[in-house]
Amino acid sequence: MSRKRNYIIAGLLAAACCGFMVVFPSIAIYSAQKGIYLWAQSVLPALLPFFICANFLNYMGAVRVIRPSMFPFAMSVLSGYPMGAKIIGDMRKEHTISRAEAKRLISFCSTSGPTFMVGAVGVGMLGSAAAGILIAVSHYLGAVLNGMIYSFFFRKKSREPAAAAPQNRRNQGLLEIFTDAILSAFKSLAIILAYIILFMFLTDLMHMGGLFSWIGYPPLKALAKGFFEMTVGCGALSECIGLSMSLKCVLCTFVLSWGGLSIIGQSMSMLSGSGVGLPYFALTKLTHAILAGIIALLLCGCVL
Repeated sequence: MSRKRNYIIAGLLAAACCGFMVVFPSIAIYSAQKGIYLWAQSVLPALLPFFICANFLNYMGAVRVIRPSMFPFAMSVLSGYPMGAKIIGDMRKEHTISRAEAKRLISFCSTSGPTFMVGAVGVGMLGSAAAGILIAVSHYLGAVLNGMIYSFFFRKKSREPAAAAPQNRRNQGLLEIFTDAILSAFKSLAIILAYIILFMFLTDLMHMGGLFSWIGYPPLKALAKGFFEMTVGCGALSECIGLSMSLKCVLCTFVLSWGGLSIIGQSMSMLSGSGVGLPYFALTKLTHAILAGIIALLLCGCVL
């Protein structure tokens, strides 16, 4: 019954989105253009090489010779959202890790990239490289602390051995494996593009409909936008004239660590079949955001 209800709700939401696109075609086209431009200019060149390399290493079995936590965390830090979720989802599908280990890893392997935080948010939006560095340090320290907390609950369960890994790639040549890695990378990037366009349309529609106008306090309005899409939220926070630089850094750190519903949707699509549910993942993102925000607040006096 629960599954049938979910299908009905999803169908109604999809029908509503189609209806809004028919009624407001100019917004739909404009949002799609913005989403495609953002994807082609920033997401595709930044993530494609990492996705191909990560898939290739995972398909070759190289991930099994190192600690399961090191590879997804390192790639998540280097590349940003949703690389960590992608690798964990693939490792779970390949039966390299158990369900409990996947839930433990996602608590600290879902992070933004340093280039985006320091370059785009720090320098581009806030006009300060120091602010970007503070945001990045707080974000990563919050992720590590978040992982330590959740690891305590999964300390025993994560030690359970994963199921035997399938050997369907044992007889494949390197060229075949590399081709599979490329195809998987483009499939993942296509999913990311779809989520970017969808949430661009939703935020533009809500903005046009005045759903954010009833929030009189600009920082609160910016946080409401960041709840859906982190880039829009950070941009709105940077434009809040009454906020100090320290408070902007704290709130941007919170928004970036939360990621927004767009990032959560992208990550959940990568984690499909891994056993990591949406409520659990959303909870880990919320606690990460709170911890990172507190760390940013403590560091503001030292850096800014």
